[in-house]
Amino acid sequence: MRFNDLMQTVLAVNDRSGLSGVTLWRQCVDLLAQRDRADHSSLADEERLALLNRLGELRKTVSETQRLATVVELGRRLRSPALAAFFADDRPSIAAAAMSRADLPDAQWIALLPHLNPTARGVLRGRRDTGEAVRQALEAFGATDLVLTTDRDDMVGEPAMLLTDEMATPVQDEVADLLPPPAFAPPTSEVETSQAETSQAGIGEESQIRNLVDRIARFTHGRAPLGQAGMARADAVEDVRAPQAFAFETDAMGTILWVDKGPRAALIGLALGEVALEGGSGPDGHVAGAFARRSGFQNGRYTINGGAMEGEWRLSATPFFDPRSGRFQGYRGQARRPYLHEVAVRPASAVAIAGLSADSLRQLVHELRTPLNAILGFAEIIEQQLFGPAGPEYRDMAGKIALDARHLLAAFDDLDLAARVSRGDEGNSPQRMDPALLVTQAVARFSEPGSPAIDIAIARDLPQVQLDAVHGERMVQHLLRTMVSVAPVGEAVTGACWFQPDGGEGRVVLAIDRPSSLAGLEEAQLLDPAYVGEGDWADGPLLGLGFSLRLIRGLATTCGGALFVEAGRILLTIPAVGVAEDNADIG
Repeated sequence: MRFNDLMQTVLAVNDRSGLSGVTLWRQCVDLLAQRDRADHSSLADEERLALLNRLGELRKTVSETQRLATVVELGRRLRSPALAAFFADDRPSIAAAAMSRADLPDAQWIALLPHLNPTARGVLRGRRDTGEAVRQALEAFGATDLVLTTDRDDMVGEPAMLLTDEMATPVQDEVADLLPPPAFAPPTSEVETSQAETSQAGIGEESQIRNLVDRIARFTHGRAPLGQAGMARADAVEDVRAPQAFAFETDAMGTILWVDKGPRAALIGLALGEVALEGGSGPDGHVAGAFARRSGFQNGRYTINGGAMEGEWRLSATPFFDPRSGRFQGYRGQARRPYLHEVAVRPASAVAIAGLSADSLRQLVHELRTPLNAILGFAEIIEQQLFGPAGPEYRDMAGKIALDARHLLAAFDDLDLAARVSRGDEGNSPQRMDPALLVTQAVARFSEPGSPAIDIAIARDLPQVQLDAVHGERMVQHLLRTMVSVAPVGEAVTGACWFQPDGGEGRVVLAIDRPSSLAGLEEAQLLDPAYVGEGDWADGPLLGLGFSLRLIRGLATTCGGALFVEAGRILLTIPAVGVAEDNADIG
């Protein structure tokens, strides 16, 4: 179903009460989240406005708990400025959840700030991942967002009891004597307005407090940081922006003495010479062994426990020596966060759908597959006229329904398979298979008229691999089908399959070149379940590119293989078997 048809179907629903209203609410939110991102929007202005109007109508029928759950489930997928502004205008709990999760560029935040209420801007002030331009723009709203006021509906007592004339005048004069003259004079209209407000009866006390707070705000905003206070403020700003990589230098004892960026308090003093104990900070045996030999190392694991730099890092460094005496002086190197394929993660993230566990997801798939099979059966009956003649229009419509039902069944099979993989089910007994035959059969299956050409160069005499037959077919077919579906019209899908010796037995590698539609994308984007590529991708994976790649990686993990994302291609590796055994038999 095309997106425009889907949106028209959603907007045409008239039942807006009960469970139907909640479902319609989630559908409208998903459409905006997927198709109205800040970096790429495929929605026309009237379509966006229609969806927002429908959400505004449904807000009265959907409970606050359900609306809050919608924002929480979106998480970092909340990349629509219009949707973020809509949630920011809701109850404080929903506005706070949306402002703390929305992922927008700095330019979009700055354009959105005038349309946000003080509560939403207050939550945004607490985030540490916004740019300097956003923080400066937020400071411009300080005079209105951070003002003290007595205008409250739930106030107990008389407002005049808060500050009397006798109390106000001495306090204001005392503070005025302490404050230096302002760096700039307010506009005449502002002075006249302030004087007029002060002269009005009934609000004199509030105007006195407001004027006092405004003068303090102008003083603190215009004062330049001096001495230790300014240095402390600069260090605080530096600490909250943890980098993803940094250069470092150690002394002869392996202790880090210098870093080029990042919070120095969290990095200076870390040592390379002792292996990290459980729950502590330190390197792995590779780094510690290299330090003992005074040799270089690459991509060594280092764990930092606590602080802004907490987590795993990858270190690469070379030793340096005194040019006169030749004595070891320390290391100079680089540290970075590990890539996705370098971190041991469970494949459960491939089925992280609305917080469902693997067992719950399998149960849901079973409940959806039963009525879908019935729909498919009736559609085939009408299409084939098994119970009597049917008009050509009905047969054509039944054929389309049957085709869509088969696509949905295939998606349900993928969900069920991903749930079993995430739960740790090994499937059937592994058996030896010919990788060349697997690739050849998959290429033949997707080499249809009108589809992109597939050219996979397969090396001769590939060793066998041992894996579950169903998992092996699914891995190769999913990889080829995904690349074929996202390839532009007329562009061929190319790749190669070869044996790569690696230690004892080596591995078989299937490398598929990236189509031009995936060029330049980072690994995190490709594996993001919320990522929607440029264009329609009408034949793309039904559950998304990220889900398909994660499923392939999970299947490869079950047989000891892996999926790697490189700059120009995607590699699927499977351990080879039989090479060492055959050599032993020959001997």
